[in-house]
Amino acid sequence: MRILALLPDDSERTLRRVLNPSDTMRRVHTVSSLTESVRGERVDAIVFDPTTLGGAEWAEACALLEDVSLPVLLYAPLSPMHAPRLIQASAVGVHEMLLRGVDDDPATVRRRLESLKRPEPPAAVLSQIAPHMVTLPARLQSVIVPFFCAARIPRWVEAVAQAAGMPRRSIDRWMARAAIGGTATLLDVARLARVWAPLAERRESAAEVAVRHGYLRMRILADHTNRIVGVSPSARGTSLSREAFVARLAAHAMRG
Repeated sequence: MRILALLPDDSERTLRRVLNPSDTMRRVHTVSSLTESVRGERVDAIVFDPTTLGGAEWAEACALLEDVSLPVLLYAPLSPMHAPRLIQASAVGVHEMLLRGVDDDPATVRRRLESLKRPEPPAAVLSQIAPHMVTLPARLQSVIVPFFCAARIPRWVEAVAQAAGMPRRSIDRWMARAAIGGTATLLDVARLARVWAPLAERRESAAEVAVRHGYLRMRILADHTNRIVGVSPSARGTSLSREAFVARLAAHAMRG
């Protein structure tokens, strides 16, 4: 894989440590250089941190994201200050995401690189609902973004309200204005999005997948799957494609 990277030093070092011998990575230092290289070189993927860019460079980066067909990995820190950039980038296209210091352990970084050509359902679902999320307060965005990465998903809505430092009623009002089904709905959608790859593509044990992704019992996973996407866990990948699965999850997130 030929990677073009626009990253700060610590992120660049983390990424370089997980490269395979057949991978190459060239680092650039400006969006202009990134754009020129994308148009003039053979590149398989872009990895960049949108939170390090000034306003003019960010506008240039958004134009590149809208125009380029290459896989993109967003690798950035997370805070209320940074979350809007990640949401805006996700609204432009389907991009895998790594959160600096949250879910960038070597195994997860390598897994994200390997999924770049076909982003997994969490990234695809986030891309579809991101245009609605741009209107949410930044502190609420910063709590929601990790749902669609590899960070732990809260079990209860109250934990989301506490992390955002907002009353639950205020969060509900913001969600309603954004035409999002609600916090509990987003938690259900984000949790279910993570089980597609291990269940439908890697054919792992349903019971083990359920426990690993926060379902207390296999029955809860089965109920969620039937209620939200209309099929049983065993039918995913046979009667339902990945694209249809993502579309149904996104639609449920919007209507609840």
